[in-house]
Amino acid sequence: MNLIHRLAFRYKDNLLAKVLVRPIYRMLIERKLSRKKKIFRQNAKLLLEKIKEVLDANGISFWLEFGTLLGAYREHGFIKHDCDLDIGLFFKNTTIVYNALTKAGFKLIREFKVGDDGIDGFEQTYEYAGVSIDVFYFHKDESGIYCNSFSPFEDENRSISLFQVKKITVPYKGLTQILFEGMMLNVPIETDKYLQAHYGANFMIPNKHFDYRKEATNIYYYPHSERVAYFQSWE
Repeated sequence: MNLIHRLAFRYKDNLLAKVLVRPIYRMLIERKLSRKKKIFRQNAKLLLEKIKEVLDANGISFWLEFGTLLGAYREHGFIKHDCDLDIGLFFKNTTIVYNALTKAGFKLIREFKVGDDGIDGFEQTYEYAGVSIDVFYFHKDESGIYCNSFSPFEDENRSISLFQVKKITVPYKGLTQILFEGMMLNVPIETDKYLQAHYGANFMIPNKHFDYRKEATNIYYYPHSERVAYFQSWE
């Protein structure tokens, strides 16, 4: 997490800091986001082609996830406000994925991990051609499949080195393929039910005010005393 985000989080309840810093913070964030969206529009397809080439060559099945899956299903393209890609694959492939992607020129820029092995929570973000791709690692259980997501929480010392762990469960009956951006790519079978679990019953209606905390019923929030994740950045 970069310095701007650290300072914003640390002083978010300080009224004077808000008045003085917020306009500058917003300007920098908007400028950065605008650049990311421009690069995304230029290179997102290239990144997707490259990651398919690399993972296919290593026999690793992956599928479109979260916003990328929603865009492919609802928009038949990338969602206009997106600035990164999301894919899912199974946790057993973590080492192979890292070795294959870094060898192919992808840069690991962020990582969330629970414990030393990450089996209780793991997520990585890679970058290629200026575009980032979030890799969500899934496990199977009796409910379907699940991955983990992470968000900062505040302790008494306002620490942001530890992150809250969320378990996200979705129904899973295997994978099928669709034509997306000129490529045959994997998506979950019964994609509509899969996306409904993520985004609620009205997922086909674009909603700029979407709040996953209200709409997504497939998230379990681990208590801080039970499970926390560590964050590392190489940006």
